[in-house]
This record gives sequence, C-alpha cells and structure tokens, in this order.
Amino acid sequence: LDRTVISVAAPLLSKDLGLDAALMGIALSAFGWTYAAAQIPGGILLDRIGVRLTYFLSVTLWSLCTVATGLVTSLAALVGTRLALGVAEAPAFPSNSRVLSVWFPQHERARATGTYCVGQYFGLAFLSPVLFWISAEFGWRALFVLVGAVGVLFAFVWLALYRDPHS
Repeated sequence: LDRTVISVAAPLLSKDLGLDAALMGIALSAFGWTYAAAQIPGGILLDRIGVRLTYFLSVTLWSLCTVATGLVTSLAALVGTRLALGVAEAPAFPSNSRVLSVWFPQHERARATGTYCVGQYFGLAFLSPVLFWISAEFGWRALFVLVGAVGVLFAFVWLALYRDPHS
C-alpha cells in the first residue's frame, strides 16, 4: 500500500508541486535505489534483533515516511521521503520470509508464499478505488497521512500480538 499510494496521488501531487513527467520519474524511482541497497543490511538487522522487532521498526518507520510524504513541498523533499521509505521498507521482505519459514513446514512454504504474494495484489486491486476516492475527496496529502497512520497502527498491533511459534 505504501508503494502504491504515490501512483494514486501522482497526478494531483505532480500538479501541486509543479513536477513534469521526468521529475516524477526521479521521485518514483528513488524508492527502488535505497530499497535494493538496504536489503542486505535489513537482513543483518533481522538476524540480530529478530523478526518481531525488525518488522515493527520497519513498518513504523516506513509508515512515518509515508506520512512525511504527505507534508512535502518540493521535489527534494519528495525524493528524500522516497529514499527514506526504501531504507525503512527494506527489512520487510526478509522479515516476511522469516515469518514464513518459522510458521510453515517446508512442504507448505511455497503455497504460503504464493498466498502471501497474491494477497498483496488482490488487496491493492480492491483498495485502489478507495484510495482514488480519498485522494479526490480529501487531497493527495490526506491520502499519505491516512495510509501512514494506518501503517503505524498496524505496527503496534503487530508488536502486541506477534510471537514466533517456538517462543
């Protein structure tokens, strides 16, 4: 959701900030630069502090970056929040893999991974109309703030409820 919200907001955001397609391309790609670069450090963090805390920190920080994106007033600030989002979200993929490996036996992991991956896309498909409506009714800034706030709430629910099965 945090990655997709910028696609929903892009037409209004680019108009409001005066960004042409090339500048929006830079802003959109900034996430990928740091997301890729931070995958290995994110995995190292996961190995050191565990999935419960790593995922909590990752979701909280990426959600705060999402909120901050709703506050930007320039290309530099937009690129900065997108770079930070990539760093903050990078530990999530290794965390997801760890959760699958500790909760599912070897012979069920492929199905669990497939279900998890397809769930992301179904969720976005069903939420996209809602996101467009929020953006149209309340503006692109409210969209980022709302999505970020939901993410922070989810992070605290995760921290309160998640335990490894062997804990």
